[in-house]
Amino acid sequence: MLTVAEVLKLKQFAGAQLVAGENGIHKPIAWVHVASVPDAPRWMHGGELVLTTGHNIPKSAEDQRQYIQQMADKGVVGLVLSIGRYVDHAPDDLRELADKNDFPLIEISYQQPFIDMAKAANERIAEENMAMVTGALDIQQRLTQLVLDGGDLKQLASRMAGLLGQSISIENERFEILASANVAAVDEARRFTVSEGRTDPRLVAALEERNILPEIRQTLRPVYIPQMPDVGLELERILAPIVVHGDIYGYVWIIADDRPLTDLDSIAINIGATVAALMMLYQESVQSAETSLKGNLLSQLIQSETGREVILTDQALRYGVDLSGKYVMLLVETDERNTQRMLQLYRRVNRLAGLHSWRAVVGQFAGEVVVLTQADQNVQQMISQIQAEVNGGLSFRVGVSGAQQGADDVSKAHHQCREVLHITRRLHDEHSAVFFDGLGYIHALFRAGKDSLTTNLYVPLVRRLLEAGESDLFDTLEGYLDAGGNGVQTAEILHIHRSTLNYRLDRLKELCQVDLGDPLTRMNLQVALKLLRLFEVE
Repeated sequence: MLTVAEVLKLKQFAGAQLVAGENGIHKPIAWVHVASVPDAPRWMHGGELVLTTGHNIPKSAEDQRQYIQQMADKGVVGLVLSIGRYVDHAPDDLRELADKNDFPLIEISYQQPFIDMAKAANERIAEENMAMVTGALDIQQRLTQLVLDGGDLKQLASRMAGLLGQSISIENERFEILASANVAAVDEARRFTVSEGRTDPRLVAALEERNILPEIRQTLRPVYIPQMPDVGLELERILAPIVVHGDIYGYVWIIADDRPLTDLDSIAINIGATVAALMMLYQESVQSAETSLKGNLLSQLIQSETGREVILTDQALRYGVDLSGKYVMLLVETDERNTQRMLQLYRRVNRLAGLHSWRAVVGQFAGEVVVLTQADQNVQQMISQIQAEVNGGLSFRVGVSGAQQGADDVSKAHHQCREVLHITRRLHDEHSAVFFDGLGYIHALFRAGKDSLTTNLYVPLVRRLLEAGESDLFDTLEGYLDAGGNGVQTAEILHIHRSTLNYRLDRLKELCQVDLGDPLTRMNLQVALKLLRLFEVE
């Protein structure tokens, strides 16, 4: 856009002298306006370059200072004052105030016609606006055509870089590069991204701390980012989110090179981010058709449709899972019974499977995300990738079955996952992933059922704590038994002083009439306590 510095180069502004506010001369001008009343600031909206005479400004020195200050506060980009007829020069105190506000104050001879100055500048602004609109339409057409031609993100980055003459980076939501194109020299932050395949974590942390990423997540709009040399950002940027289904799937960067970023760049990155979203949405729609097939396959396997084992095994093999070999199931559940949130969780897990080439069938069944994968896969790594993908946005747990073999046993794997998740909830286990094979004696207690409470002689002893309203003692006993009778570890787990723990243990012995020093007693108490957790105590 036309700036104050550029307008002073127009021949209609010949002889104009900048007398104050030099630091503000690069502000863009929305339009040029002639002000003919002393209270002109009240009518301003911001962005104007105001032309006026000494006759049309307030008379008193104080009112003149308020006039300048109000102009600056309204966002007026500068004031051109005609001199030689009503005033000889702008007063020194007005110049000082203009400098303080980075508000350009310009003097010009009264013989220069305002009408010619305003016409020339406004025509230039209109031409630039038209050129920007034309350029934006051209960019939109070219990038939209890329979608219609079946282009990908790499082609999108290359075409944007060619159209804008600026470097482009397209990254996923974890700031890992999906596509990029450089057109000129780059700064330290960009060099890190190119060499490591992701944005420097220091820069990402700085964007969080300086409220840039929170603003993007809240508004889902692009944000201009000035230079941040302390984290290697030596060139200005615009960062725009790629939004699909109201969820941020990634980001598009425009990195300034040999020229400053412009309004056209801001428009272009909006278009580019939308096109990137369309490409991702198209890819997702292709995957959704396959998702339906996977979901149907999992449903048939889990419900053990007899007589179809050979067919189902063949279908699973198409997705890289050999049911004739050993496999495990991961069941991902969340407390949020929101259909949209569950769909979001499924999409993220499904994208992970494609991104990391999991040998797995990923689908939905009964409101949960199901992952059926070969037992020799790195299941713990898959869980870590899910945790990183969700990134605190949704609370979830993963139940992992034991290794099974054969199509008939998929239902058994699903049953194990359901059991391990149920047990995890009952025991208030805070681990986000629990393995069936790690349950040990807890599963045996669960299978013993609720009736076992009536035959266990230690259950009434532990129940006394709850009946006496001593829930702290119940929790203390559980922590002490889980820690294997280690007092130091128990105090750390419960975040209490050792003397407090000793007092509570003495109370436990008194109420339950037991010897906590006896290993067999501790084992029997732990069994009773876990039975109560599994079937009675919420």
